[in-house]
Amino acid sequence: MRFGIMGTGGVGGYFGGLLARAGLPVCFIARGGHLQALKEHGLTVESVEPGGFNVRDAMFTNDAAEAGPCDVILYCVKTPANDAAIPFMRPMIGPDTVVISLQNGVDNGELLAREFGEGRVMEGAAYVFSTIGAPGKIHQTGGPRKIVFGRLGGGGSPRGREIVGVMREAQVDARLSEDIRIELWNKFILICAVSGMTALTRRPLGEVLGYDGTARMAREVMREVYQLALAMGIPLEPESDAANYRFMAQQDPAGKGSMCHDLEAGRRLEIDSLCGYVSRMARVHGVATPLNDYLYDTLKLEDLQAARRLREGAS
Repeated sequence: MRFGIMGTGGVGGYFGGLLARAGLPVCFIARGGHLQALKEHGLTVESVEPGGFNVRDAMFTNDAAEAGPCDVILYCVKTPANDAAIPFMRPMIGPDTVVISLQNGVDNGELLAREFGEGRVMEGAAYVFSTIGAPGKIHQTGGPRKIVFGRLGGGGSPRGREIVGVMREAQVDARLSEDIRIELWNKFILICAVSGMTALTRRPLGEVLGYDGTARMAREVMREVYQLALAMGIPLEPESDAANYRFMAQQDPAGKGSMCHDLEAGRRLEIDSLCGYVSRMARVHGVATPLNDYLYDTLKLEDLQAARRLREGAS
């Protein structure tokens, strides 16, 4: 089974690295100095589990045509890149290719399905604290280190079970869900609070939860997302927001959400796909989400400034 990793960042680099480490054929899509380091030195993963390792026997490229058709593509790019990244992948799509979205947010599978068809797209959630530590190097610091995915329309999937089997042999904790909406929204409750609050404060999770004011804000962000999910008919367990808050409190206190890392690095933010999505859908469904609205309006300004800097740098 040949894997394509669309976006060799914290998620794609870590899980793709495990697949390549197990001897599976893997093609990593990257760019810039990160790609150059990968070509020269291979992919280095510094991790809590399974420890440090280096992958050299893999393809590293920024050319989808060179990558060619893959059996499975793990789609791991940041959501601001969707408009360019989704059509870019077309040369990697073969007659039986399955694209698994591991992005943050709850509506990315719909975007991929419009381009490639619902039957070849699965949506998933990745649970790992992992970032690019330096060009060519992935730094994994914690998290459950698992992937959960499933069909957009729900139900079982023989193809999905086959992919899970291959991943598990490569020591990737992969699981198949018959209703991926539940998994996506549970992660969404968590990530809106973790990424939103650590980015807003520029502080790690332990400091956010260590002060009553920001801890209450994080808890309320979760409650708002949970209430929206119920209004949209997502069959979450009762008090899923409370369960996610307890889970958040158990994570590495030094950890930060990916949006905080992006803000500190001057990159575009996924705010439109996180708190921005909450704000938009809350207006449609008549749900009050004042804290998500505040996070969106505040952090969207940072995103616009990052977009302007990138445009000016390219001109």
